Amino acid sequence: MSPTRLEFHPLTYVPERDGITVGRVDAASFAMLPEDGVALLRRLAGGMPVDEAEQWYRRTYGETVDMADFVDAMRELRFVRAEGEPLATPPKVRFHRLGRFAFSPLAWVVYLLVMGAAVVAMVNRPELRPQADHVFFVPSLLGVQVGLALCQSPAILWHEFYHLLAARRLGLPTRMQIGRRLYYVVVETELDALLTVPARRRYLPMTAGLLADAVLFGALVLAAAADLSDGLSWPGRLALAVAYTVLLRMSWQFYVFLRTDMYYVATTALGCTNLDEVSRAYLRDRFGWLPWVRRADWAEGDWSPRDRRLAPWFALVTCAGVGVLLVTVALWTAPLIWEFGTRVVSALVNGSPTGPGFWDSVASLLLVAFELVLLPLLAGRVQRRRAKSPSPAPAG
Repeated sequence: MSPTRLEFHPLTYVPERDGITVGRVDAASFAMLPEDGVALLRRLAGGMPVDEAEQWYRRTYGETVDMADFVDAMRELRFVRAEGEPLATPPKVRFHRLGRFAFSPLAWVVYLLVMGAAVVAMVNRPELRPQADHVFFVPSLLGVQVGLALCQSPAILWHEFYHLLAARRLGLPTRMQIGRRLYYVVVETELDALLTVPARRRYLPMTAGLLADAVLFGALVLAAAADLSDGLSWPGRLALAVAYTVLLRMSWQFYVFLRTDMYYVATTALGCTNLDEVSRAYLRDRFGWLPWVRRADWAEGDWSPRDRRLAPWFALVTCAGVGVLLVTVALWTAPLIWEFGTRVVSALVNGSPTGPGFWDSVASLLLVAFELVLLPLLAGRVQRRRAKSPSPAPAG
């Protein structure tokens, strides 16, 4: 028989536009509840017996509540302490001091000096300004691919580490983890714990990655500028090549329809919870008559009223964003593809099979084919195997 009193783990309560976010930080479990639901939860967490809390709710709000369902929901969220379960304690947060230092006034001065000096250098020396040709920092195409691949991982870790530091500065137990997008292995920072602080304190952790990229870009430009005295050597050219790829990644963060960092900034400012999913459902509902569109019943979705109101506008942003993406690809990415293709064709057509340029182009093409053809095929094969494999029988 269920006890009349429930014991709860420490919970956080953060007001939002459409309700109050209740969370348990150590378990990364959060839910948005209406004010009456939070009031009921506070009564239960304060030690009020379940039957008395039900009567209090009826007297206060003039309607009944399904207490069994409410309590079950709180258990599923792991807000309720199970019998014999120890009381949750705040998790230890490493890098708290480093996070505070990374965003101290002195650090901001350093960041501004680096970025400002880089702008001055690019104004005075046009060869430092971002250009697609900078990517080809050595004659070998294979060397370009391998060199940039080796530099991307530290650059991405730098971006994600600043997300983590900005959250750890607030004492939040965020963490970095390995994830996958399509068949690429990526590093991601979990920022769910931001739901335990007011919205105005979430913006810096969300934009910290962009700040890190801007500082890295400035530092790379300055490193190349220091190498200009005797003409750019390969380290200086490599710095400009990596700087160009950093700038590309920074531009991608503004494609809010792809749920980038700036998407979460926008949804936080608008007070939304799942604007992207609602907007996509809205578009599928409107264009469901097309044969290649899987229709969604937008009217029946369980979404917040604010998400519903803003979904048509964000759907326009999504459509416009696809156009902007195509334009930026044409301006920034297409020149890279064109230059790569021109060099490969020239080496294969005009080069000698006994020359190094010929086999360098062959190896480079094989690497591209492995990444764009073989890897997707292998990933699809693994996914189909997992889909066909029977689910394990439940234990017990």
